Amino acid sequence: MSLRNRIRLIWITLIALWIVVWFRHPDSSGGKWELLSAFLVTAVGIVLANVLAWRSLRQFRKALSIEDIPSAQREHANLTDFWRRRGRETIKSYGINILLLEERYEDALNDLQTLDAKKLGKKGAPVIENQIAWCYARLGEPAKAMDISQSVLPQLELMGPDYFSSAHLVLGVANFLLSRPSEAVLHLEKAYATSADASSRKATAAFYVGEAFSALGKPVDARKAYQNAYEALPNGRFGQRAFERLNEL
Repeated sequence: MSLRNRIRLIWITLIALWIVVWFRHPDSSGGKWELLSAFLVTAVGIVLANVLAWRSLRQFRKALSIEDIPSAQREHANLTDFWRRRGRETIKSYGINILLLEERYEDALNDLQTLDAKKLGKKGAPVIENQIAWCYARLGEPAKAMDISQSVLPQLELMGPDYFSSAHLVLGVANFLLSRPSEAVLHLEKAYATSADASSRKATAAFYVGEAFSALGKPVDARKAYQNAYEALPNGRFGQRAFERLNEL
């Protein structure tokens, strides 16, 4: 059952209960009980609807963290249905995360560049810029990616571990693609260490640590990093790529 239908069922149930109670216990207080009970039913309905929506959002974020694209798409559809009249920019930003998982960087970049950061709160602008930087890095423009990510790094570092790790992941990958493996390792190890609840990011960071160590001629360190990437998310994109590298060493 979709989120919208579940919420509709909650409202129908609450209203039906209110009607049953009202008929069994007619208001004898001049309409006060009727008004208070109607207010209570409305409040309970709103609370339950938002609880379901936040539950769907948590499941969406969990699906992203383990690269479960079908589940992420399902929860995104639920959230889109629930917030179709409000939060359109937020829903659009959620959809961009799916595009990034699917490695559809051109599509993601186009959508990112049309987002209205003002509607996403104070954290919106630096997050969008960092995602744009990631797209440029993956599309073969690491120098542009580095410039953008460095410009928002101070803000992201102050916003918490998830944002901190995302920023250093982009900088690490950009440095690696610019043939600066030593600098890449510094950023990527920070990204790996602060990605405790983000298996996908952890695996990505560890994989590129392995790539950087391979470029530095350190096969032992590279093997350890690839193993970390595989263990972080065995069935994920970079977990699988790390597994291939392990077989090549």
